[in-house]
Amino acid sequence: MKKILVILLATAAMLNAVCLVEKTTPIDVAWTGYKTPKKIGVEGGFLAVVYKGKEKAVNVPSLLLKSQVMIEANNVDSKNSFRDAKLVQFFFNMMQGAVIVADVMSITGDDESGTLVVNIGMNNKAIDVPMTYTVKDGKLQAKGKLDLLDFNAQEPLKMLTLNCYALHEGKTWSDVDVRFSFDINKSCDEQ
Repeated sequence: MKKILVILLATAAMLNAVCLVEKTTPIDVAWTGYKTPKKIGVEGGFLAVVYKGKEKAVNVPSLLLKSQVMIEANNVDSKNSFRDAKLVQFFFNMMQGAVIVADVMSITGDDESGTLVVNIGMNNKAIDVPMTYTVKDGKLQAKGKLDLLDFNAQEPLKMLTLNCYALHEGKTWSDVDVRFSFDINKSCDEQ
C-alpha cells in the first residue's frame, strides 16, 4: 500500500512539473558558398546578427516559431580578411538593402528534431526556405539550402566571379548552405 502511495505521489509531482527550454547563447548564423568547377566549399558567417524572439518557451517549436533574425550583410567573416573585403565590395554591396531578414514562419517537430520554414528576405526578394533542426548535447542546429538566383542576385554573383576569377577558376556557384545555431537548456521545476 505504501509503495502505491509513493508511486502516486511521484507521478503527481511529475505531472505538476513545469519544463522550459531556454536559449542560452547568442545565435550564430553561418554559410557555405562554393567556388571552382570542383565545387570547393568556402565557409563563413555574419558578425552582426540581431535575434528577436522568445528566450524561453515550453518547447523548442514554441521557442523558434515567429522568431526573427536581422543580419548586417556587409559584416561577414570567412576567416580571411581579403576574401571578406571582396565579398562585401563585389557581392553584398551590389544588392538592394544592407540587411538580410529571416523569419521562422512554421515549424513541425519536438525538442529533439524537426523541420521549419524560414522566410528569408534579401535583395528586395523574400523566399521561403525549408530547413531541418536537431537538438543534441545542449545545442540547437538548423540547416538548409538556398539559391542566390532566387533572390535576383545574378549581377552580384557575376561581379564576384569576375573579381575572383583566378581563385574561383571562373566558377562561383549560386547554391549556398545556410545554418544557424545556439546553445539551449531544458529545465523542469516542480509547481
